[in-house]
Amino acid sequence: MDNKGCMALKLECTVEADAACILDGQSKICNWSYNHLLEEAAKLKEEFIKTQDPEIVKTLYTERGLRDLLPSLKDDHGFLRLVHSSPLKNAALRVSAAIQAYQDSRKGRRKGNKTGWPKFRSWKKHWFSLFYDEPNKGFKVHNDTLTLSLGTGMDGKRRRVVIKMQDAHLLLGKEIRNVRITKTLGKFYAIFTVTKLFPLSKPITKVIALDPNHKNLAYGVDTDGQALEIATPSWIKTYDKRLDELTSKRARCQRKSKKITLLDEQGNPTGKVLYQSSRRWERYNQALQKALHKRREQIKTFMYTLANALYTRYDCVAIGDYTPHGEGITSMMRRAMNNRSVIGAWKHTLAWVALKSGKSFVEFEEKNTTRTCSQCQKVEENGIPVSLRQWCCAGCQTVHIRDENAAINGLRKTLRDLSTKGKGETPLLVSGSDLVVQQRWAWCVFPCGVQKTLQRENCNKYCNTRKLKRERGSSRSSLVNCV
Repeated sequence: MDNKGCMALKLECTVEADAACILDGQSKICNWSYNHLLEEAAKLKEEFIKTQDPEIVKTLYTERGLRDLLPSLKDDHGFLRLVHSSPLKNAALRVSAAIQAYQDSRKGRRKGNKTGWPKFRSWKKHWFSLFYDEPNKGFKVHNDTLTLSLGTGMDGKRRRVVIKMQDAHLLLGKEIRNVRITKTLGKFYAIFTVTKLFPLSKPITKVIALDPNHKNLAYGVDTDGQALEIATPSWIKTYDKRLDELTSKRARCQRKSKKITLLDEQGNPTGKVLYQSSRRWERYNQALQKALHKRREQIKTFMYTLANALYTRYDCVAIGDYTPHGEGITSMMRRAMNNRSVIGAWKHTLAWVALKSGKSFVEFEEKNTTRTCSQCQKVEENGIPVSLRQWCCAGCQTVHIRDENAAINGLRKTLRDLSTKGKGETPLLVSGSDLVVQQRWAWCVFPCGVQKTLQRENCNKYCNTRKLKRERGSSRSSLVNCV
């Protein structure tokens, strides 16, 4: 038997110039409605502070309160009728979701950093996606064409636009739930949510526990006594240097180059002024967006390559619950720990690959796993300094590798939880003597998606930029034992 769930399929679209202008116009109208509803929400918030009217709460803080304002908004602004009701409804729901996230953050119901009041959206920076959230309503798929329903024109007739999709054969036999139209670097994409049958969880016989950190991405120990050190993607630092260079060059260009006076529907000046950027600024901005896109795609390839490699070898992957949240003494350290760290996103990737392959994903509590001896269970009261990568237990005189000791304790916690729930067939580890690390390996995964298993002392040499360029043509590499 299988579990029924959903997955996303992202297909690139070939859009003609006329259709591209139509889709851009639809996106601009949805972006305008988002900002207009956000402005109305800010006014309602101020009015509620003064009057404490409970009716304002129903409009401002409920899921569909702002959405119910759309019919009257269409009467005042006729151009909103040019857009299908689904994308407009989604714009209102996105405002309500952002306000709800702000409320949850204020009242402590939301984890992570504090979320502020939502801000206005700039269409030039972020193309507003068109979301058709109901099956077969507003869109129709036929072979390799996607027909999108638009709003009604002055004659009251429904408008439509037809676009071509690449790799449309991936939709054959799939039950489509919804579709979202996006635009990235001048290319249009159709992201379909389709129904998929996922396999049931398989029996767990081989488990690995990973200790995430910043010295390396993670250090793991499995039930066969194999230790695995996964090198952090150091090439992200090279991308950040390139991004800083492009941002600096763009900042030195003239942003407000040409003044444009906006006109109303009758062609009369509205009094509002729009500034057009210089060509040099636009050129650097386009190069910056391409670099950001490439960085994001290569990080995604890195995470999926690593996750698939782990689940090929193990039935269950457990990882500590640590995720960086603003730590660091200096600004450079905070950037390295927060902006360059992929620990949080990698956990979501591991969970998704586990669901897709019928394997298991576990997140264990990492508290005291580093300071607790994996042999005698003695806890170092003062903790272990971050700079100390190896330490000796005062109770049993065992010399521990810092991350390896934490991974062993995490593995023990995971096995106990699995045995309690009856999911694992692996015997329970009672004491540290039940597990002895026999072999140690080191992994590097390059941004091109090729996995390498290297000796630990050679791992850093293979992560520099010059070696990376020479190794991109390689497709396979033998496993090297690191004792």
